[in-house]
Amino acid sequence: MPLVCGAILGFGATFIQVLLFAAGEPHAYGFCVACHGRDLTNYITNSLTGSNLFLAPLSANAVAAGTLPVLSIVGVLIGAVAAANLYKEFRIKKGDGKSYISYGIGGVLFMIFALFMGACPYRLALRIGYGDLVAVFGLIATILGAFIGIKIALKRIEA
Repeated sequence: MPLVCGAILGFGATFIQVLLFAAGEPHAYGFCVACHGRDLTNYITNSLTGSNLFLAPLSANAVAAGTLPVLSIVGVLIGAVAAANLYKEFRIKKGDGKSYISYGIGGVLFMIFALFMGACPYRLALRIGYGDLVAVFGLIATILGAFIGIKIALKRIEA
């Protein structure tokens, strides 16, 4: 029943977005893996070290009210693992140290460049919807980066 599941998730996400706007109108902050991940990391760092790293206003308001920052990244990870287990697709890839390091560096670079751009691809789409011209250039850069990455991967496969 993928259609029913998709419809339920879509309506649920819309409802949550309405609640987020009611909680402080986070312009184009609805679902951003990079920004929510940054907020969660900064919240944990602030809690452990007493520092004052940046939190987006929505997360800062939640922390000030005594709750946790936006945890969508945790939900994405839990949902992905649950779905992979449910459909028997969960496998741990075995690789050498070089592949683990390259994946780790790639993930760190993705987060850094997503935050430089001001968004992950999800938030980028929201920003384009708001008419943000910088987001259009970010989308072009994302497409170019994906194209270059695919070309590099194909050359490695051919070799």
